[in-house]
Amino acid sequence: MVRRATLLFWFALVLPGQIPTTLSERTNKAFDSYVQAAEARQTWEPGPRANPARLRVAPWGGTSPVRVENGLIHDWVASTEVPGATVKQALAMFQNYDNYKNVFAPEVVESNGVSSDGNHWRAHLRLQRKNVITVVLDTDYDIEYKPVGVDSWAIVSHSTRISEIEDGKPLPPGTGNGYLWRANSYWLLAPRPGGLYMECRTISLSRDIPGALRWIIQPTVARLPRESLQGTIENARRALEARQ
Repeated sequence: MVRRATLLFWFALVLPGQIPTTLSERTNKAFDSYVQAAEARQTWEPGPRANPARLRVAPWGGTSPVRVENGLIHDWVASTEVPGATVKQALAMFQNYDNYKNVFAPEVVESNGVSSDGNHWRAHLRLQRKNVITVVLDTDYDIEYKPVGVDSWAIVSHSTRISEIEDGKPLPPGTGNGYLWRANSYWLLAPRPGGLYMECRTISLSRDIPGALRWIIQPTVARLPRESLQGTIENARRALEARQ
């Protein structure tokens, strides 16, 4: 049943002319408003101590996705601890954008740091996600590194361009199948006795689900951002563990 539902969803998105979609100004503004409120409430406080081997992943505020006009906002948070790792090591890993294609494979297939100016960076990533079909996205990001406490750092990343690749060429941003229109991430790196606390919150925007398919597809669509975040933080943890 789940596989059939997933097939229905992807066929609805990718069959030419079936359900064309474009990111509207109203949907874009709804995402901006959500992000503005979320960032105003961000406290940058580490979570409680836990088993270092445990990875916690949950929808922020208990509910995700949040439906807006013609779109879905996905808001998830994940956290873990890395014994023996330091904030300095984590910062070095995250600022090596050319190596993301190795650290965060298979979802990141190409990566490079475009420019840097102090704690401000710009980066480009080509993303590939396989789930019944293969979706490839060219993405650009504006990233800020900032100290948020004693030896703690935050990394705030906002997507500035997301273009779906079709027949080897990027489509205009806001067009295509609507798999991912906007993507922000918020990392917290904080020292813990004997190791590192690492947390990542992601807020992303995708197209809404056509009404006739919504009741079947919703659980599958809601799961995809969670799986992506879980894979990202697991890869980051493994890369830091390999440095010990």
